[in-house]
Amino acid sequence: MYRPTDAPELVAEIEELRRRVARLETENAELLVLQQVFSTINSTLNIDDILSTVLRGVHVALHVQRAILFDVEDGFLKRRLETDPQGEPVRPTSTNRAMPGRQVGKLLVRESDFFIGSAGDGEAPVDDPRGIYCVVPLISRGTIRGVLYVDEATAQTPPENSIRALLHFAAQAAVAMENARLYNETKRLLEETRHLASTDPLTGLANRRALEELLEHEIHNALRHAQPLLYAIFDLDDLKRINDTDGHAAGDQALRTFAKTLKSVSRKGDIVARYAGDEFVLAMTQTARAAAHAALQRFAASLNRAGIRCSIGAAMLPADARDAAGLFRAADIALYHAKKQGKNRFVFYDTVAFESN
Repeated sequence: MYRPTDAPELVAEIEELRRRVARLETENAELLVLQQVFSTINSTLNIDDILSTVLRGVHVALHVQRAILFDVEDGFLKRRLETDPQGEPVRPTSTNRAMPGRQVGKLLVRESDFFIGSAGDGEAPVDDPRGIYCVVPLISRGTIRGVLYVDEATAQTPPENSIRALLHFAAQAAVAMENARLYNETKRLLEETRHLASTDPLTGLANRRALEELLEHEIHNALRHAQPLLYAIFDLDDLKRINDTDGHAAGDQALRTFAKTLKSVSRKGDIVARYAGDEFVLAMTQTARAAAHAALQRFAASLNRAGIRCSIGAAMLPADARDAAGLFRAADIALYHAKKQGKNRFVFYDTVAFESN
């Protein structure tokens, strides 16, 4: 039976239930936003997309007007992404000025995972802190990868559940930044490995393996579009004499100069590769016989000006051969005749074939 004296207790219970419902609704909203963050992390490798989702989540779930994400570079904080003054979609920062990361050092020695300050305390990582602010380090593998800063919260002091949610968002941002770092490092190592596998270490030119891959593609296109292609073998004259007289260091330098000259005279898109030892290969697409002759004259003159004596054997696709093996055989025969005729000259295969008949 209801008694008037029960009214205060009943009102208090109702108010407590309302507070619990409000708290649960808030926590539910935070979980929904976190779910969106998880979904974004699992669906893209674009670090800025992930971090933007984190900042939007912080703004929506924690009711803060400003959220800023900083990179940590050499002890400095540098703004990366932030919400705009109205808390609208996240945008790249408008300032490139790096600020001393004084709070980074403090965070490393603090026992807590965050710290709270207020405008005027001189500790904020921004020039214009707005009321109460919170700074959370983004830590992965024991290293601070970034810093998450929020201010202008609707509450006078950040409540416990908001701090908890902020730490969840910061943890996801830290994971995303670490994953991006690992992905970029793996990508760099793969590219470096691929480059080393296809590059001659002495000259920096494409090696034989890369030559074969590139040439196959160019021959296919040349035949398909009925376009001529020049294939030439360059052989450094008297490399053995250079090695025996001046040492192998001088021979290596001669090869590097040889390669540098070939590369500097070639056109963009030409294939220039070290085939083996003192032999280099040049492949020039869309180059007819007359243009090939003029090009080899230009190469020979540049090499001579660099103090390099070189014999060259040349073959044309499709006139002399229609595949890489055939082009090499034809150019190699022409190279033999260039050496036989006194070196330091170029000879075309069709001339050799004509003289043999």
